[in-house]
Amino acid sequence: MSDDERNFPETIVQENYVTFQHEFIEFLVAQLIDFRKIFNGDLDELLIFIFISRYYLREERGRQQEQDQDVLGAVPPTLSRISELTGIPRETVRRKLLALQKRGLLEKVEQDKWQVALRNQQPIIRADYEQFWQREMRRLVKLVRALAPYI
Repeated sequence: MSDDERNFPETIVQENYVTFQHEFIEFLVAQLIDFRKIFNGDLDELLIFIFISRYYLREERGRQQEQDQDVLGAVPPTLSRISELTGIPRETVRRKLLALQKRGLLEKVEQDKWQVALRNQQPIIRADYEQFWQREMRRLVKLVRALAPYI
């Protein structure tokens, strides 16, 4: 259990369940609507892309904060690891990785390791879907502000 989990009283969520659920669902629905457009309604592609994006973000965050290097310096995931942790069948993961690679969103590095494709040191998806990311940041700020009084 992390320090954040130990320091978070369960009563906060229990007492404010409706507020927490409402704000989270509002955020999630809007995100999924945008993601559906980007990933052509393919939830498996979305999940695989997000799973791989975590490694890029950990690395970037590590460069910015220069702490927790043992956790943040994780290597890009393999097809087998993606399948194992997401529960998506291996063959489906393989097909989705190739589709994401063809779209230019992911690239294969080393032997069977995958990472977010970059252009000018920035994820291609961020550059190609700038309006989406701006909406996402506004939504995220709105969610944090709505829940901040309770935390």
